[in-house]
Amino acid sequence: MYKKIVNYFYLALTLLFISPSLLASNFYENKTITVIVGVPAGSGGDVSARTFMAELQNHIPSNPKIIVRNMAGAGGSKALNYTFEKSKSNGLSFYYGNWDPMGVIAGSKGIRYIPEKFGVIGSAANERGTIVRTDIGEGLKKREDIVKNSAIRVGGRSSKNINDMVGNLALRILNVNFRYIPGFKGMSKMAPGILTGELQAGHTAAGGYAKFFRMPTEEGDTMMLYYHPFFDAEGKEIIPKVKPFSKDVPSLSELYHSINGTYPSGIEWETYKWLRSNVHSTSPAFIAPPGTTEESLNILRNATKKTWSNKQFIDKWKSQFRSLPHVNSTEATIAAFSNYMKINKNQLKVVKKLIKLGK
Repeated sequence: MYKKIVNYFYLALTLLFISPSLLASNFYENKTITVIVGVPAGSGGDVSARTFMAELQNHIPSNPKIIVRNMAGAGGSKALNYTFEKSKSNGLSFYYGNWDPMGVIAGSKGIRYIPEKFGVIGSAANERGTIVRTDIGEGLKKREDIVKNSAIRVGGRSSKNINDMVGNLALRILNVNFRYIPGFKGMSKMAPGILTGELQAGHTAAGGYAKFFRMPTEEGDTMMLYYHPFFDAEGKEIIPKVKPFSKDVPSLSELYHSINGTYPSGIEWETYKWLRSNVHSTSPAFIAPPGTTEESLNILRNATKKTWSNKQFIDKWKSQFRSLPHVNSTEATIAAFSNYMKINKNQLKVVKKLIKLGK
């Protein structure tokens, strides 16, 4: 009896002092993780999400199965609301995609999620730009001709969707005359309209471009108008080693300079840089329902870091999307979810005008 008591005592001590990482190693054994994506199956965001998740599961202890559940609607708000309100905080349900906080601070209808209450795992911004048909008006012989056309039909998801918001703001900075037509659930729904001429342009990320527009662009039917640059802490544009989409695509500021002979400035440009640096650069984000334990979050954070540092995966991603996304640290992503309310009042006025587009 005495020996049993002693054995139980040592077992209790072992469980008390056992390494948290050892406990975590069995957390996902024989489990299935559901990742909610706010775009339809086959959209660019869906393609990049599935590519990422297929590798991520290899870096989670016990290698759980990961399934992607598409929940398109309301420009991504449907999936975000669901994750916030209905997903269980048991470490088996997560969201991957845009987190669209500008609609939150602008008081847009239909948004019920509170960004800072999500559990943050990480983020990596895919390369993005605006695709246009080359037969617009008298034809786009060069990118600078875009300002000569009127009422270009630009398809979109929702004016509060951060991809569309930044894309529409870029067109305003260029002084392009366009008509924004929202309501499409994703690029898989929008692309047919662009390719048939019902729409003339749309804002797309690397996944959407690779799947729907790489070949039409090579054949001359469509053109990537510009890419969205990243900015450093001082607001200076970062010049990438490999240009997104193709080597001849200019950044937004480069195209602006080519058209006007000067570089962009003013409140719209400052708002653009703020959105790119504080929101757009952390989309898509990988986040968990409120209340998810730090243990679960840390397991996924470590797996995410290992995924983006895996050479074979990097090579696979580059072959599919040409260039790597802008990968953020966990700390930078957490900071973005805490600091998004710091946009100044003049920049917020610009955001509110953008949200009214298409209404």
